[in-house]
Amino acid sequence: MPVMSTDEAEGAQALFCFIADTLGSKETNREFKHYLNKVKKAPEFFETHKQLIDRAFDTNAVKTGKSKETIVKYIKENNDWFLSSLSTAQFIINEIDDISSKFAHIKKPGWQDLFYRHGDDEVMGVMSTLFKSANNQSAKQDGQKFFGDINKWTPADIYFASAKARSFFKKLSIDKETQNNNLTFAVLNKHVGAMIESGDLLPLSLKKVVKDVIIKKVNFSREAEEALLADTICTGIQPWDPMTGTFKYDAPNKLFELSEYSGGRDIYITLDSGNVKGRIQIRHTPSSGGRPQKGVKVILGYVGSSALGGQVVGIPLLTKIIGQVDPTFAKKLMTTWDRSYRKFEETAKLYNQYGGGTERYNSKDRQLKKQFNDDFGAISAITIMNGMRELIDDYFSNPKEKQHNVVRAIFAYTASRTINSSPFVIAKD
Repeated sequence: MPVMSTDEAEGAQALFCFIADTLGSKETNREFKHYLNKVKKAPEFFETHKQLIDRAFDTNAVKTGKSKETIVKYIKENNDWFLSSLSTAQFIINEIDDISSKFAHIKKPGWQDLFYRHGDDEVMGVMSTLFKSANNQSAKQDGQKFFGDINKWTPADIYFASAKARSFFKKLSIDKETQNNNLTFAVLNKHVGAMIESGDLLPLSLKKVVKDVIIKKVNFSREAEEALLADTICTGIQPWDPMTGTFKYDAPNKLFELSEYSGGRDIYITLDSGNVKGRIQIRHTPSSGGRPQKGVKVILGYVGSSALGGQVVGIPLLTKIIGQVDPTFAKKLMTTWDRSYRKFEETAKLYNQYGGGTERYNSKDRQLKKQFNDDFGAISAITIMNGMRELIDDYFSNPKEKQHNVVRAIFAYTASRTINSSPFVIAKD
């Protein structure tokens, strides 16, 4: 599974974009190539641009949730993120006028009055406040909020924001109507789109880049998004081997035994979207703190890309999304999950108490800890995932329009492309 962004990496990207902005496109291309070609390395980069980096933080042109020292240390120790940050910053400075012609001025040398923000209160905190207001407004009709979290409204990891944008959204966040939860996503998204178009705001979603960078504009055109959704279809189920294995509990002697086991755990629904092949992975994370837990991740991925396309967490949210287009299947899925999870929880507790699970989990021996994780995974697969697979296989193996619609609903939500999602730009490979 691809490594997800960290606060340090996302803060570094804000810094590198500021550096590229200040250098201008020609100097960025000349300077960055030595590092991208691995002739020079990260320590030399930070030494060469020390004054510029200091100015970025001292003037608050760059503001992140992590300190300058923490970010520099992390990037020096993680060359993959160093190269990814360089590649992304260079590509953006060269291609930013394709996002909006009003951004063209930042290609020139000298800082162009855009502020680079990650994990701050002034921009990201304000956007979070606006999101909460609109999400609360969405619940006024039936009591259910449209989004489970802010990342499905916008997955932006950093923002480029001008003084104009910062002032505008701050005023909007303290407006009485916003505070009374009367701000709609339609109005909020219109403001975000207008600020992008004027060159005052750029919400940027980051993925680690290991190949050539591409920039995708998302939710800039509802017509384009609807066309992509219409062109997204389910192509079936990835072949799998069910998990084999047995367990038994000898009550009189208080012994739990788990046999040898083998097979697959995760479920993969395959899809095509705009001529790009992908899949939806359903994965139960069976333990937390050594105890059984309900954590399920539904992850969108694309063939040939190192980046994830987004994810949904939890069966309740997944069935809510599916229920919008097929309530019957959503109910069956939830019923199967509830019944299976009870069996898993009962079995996992017996394994911990009488099968050595707790001792393995608490052991300092890595092999014993690994055995615990493998055993919990196998118990999950036998009690939950095998049964879920049968239901999901039967439903998606010969997909028709109903199945296409379910996949479209999952795709739209995980990829932050719903009708209520905000415009943003994604940098990936």
